[in-house]
Amino acid sequence: MKKIIYTLLLSVFLFSFASCNKDEEEVDTQKPEIDITVEEAFPLNGSQLYFGEDFTIKMLLKDNQELGSYSIEIHSNFDHHSHSTEESKEHHHEEHEHHHEEGEDGDAFYFSQDFSIPSGQREYLLNQKISIPEKSSDGDEFAAGDYHFMITVTDKAGFSSFKAMEIEIKNKD
Repeated sequence: MKKIIYTLLLSVFLFSFASCNKDEEEVDTQKPEIDITVEEAFPLNGSQLYFGEDFTIKMLLKDNQELGSYSIEIHSNFDHHSHSTEESKEHHHEEHEHHHEEGEDGDAFYFSQDFSIPSGQREYLLNQKISIPEKSSDGDEFAAGDYHFMITVTDKAGFSSFKAMEIEIKNKD
């Protein structure tokens, strides 16, 4: 009889333990990924963009559980600072290229915007159109030269990853 009661109690305990584990959600501890190896990925290190034109960002965003949002930032690199995350394909300018000095031929262009990703997505093919205006809101021309394109992706758990690329923004001339 003791054996039956012991087996019964053990069964109830194991069933309860197994039920608790099924109800708990798996904790997300992995950062999301930004895949720039997809076909026609853009922009990449060394890409050229033009004032007064649109361009389309194409990258694959991935997470092990659920994506949350992404942000895009474009800022000047006239001082040649670095946050490039592309180790194997650094873009280096030729000596004869123009690298614009602050205050020369217009204002530096700056863009920053956050975007949400539809709920429940583990993979999201980013196909986001961005417009680069020809002039600033006060009518001044922007300075052509070296810029950084940065993308940050954040998952629902709050982990984030980013990629930074060196790009050049030129006038249409």
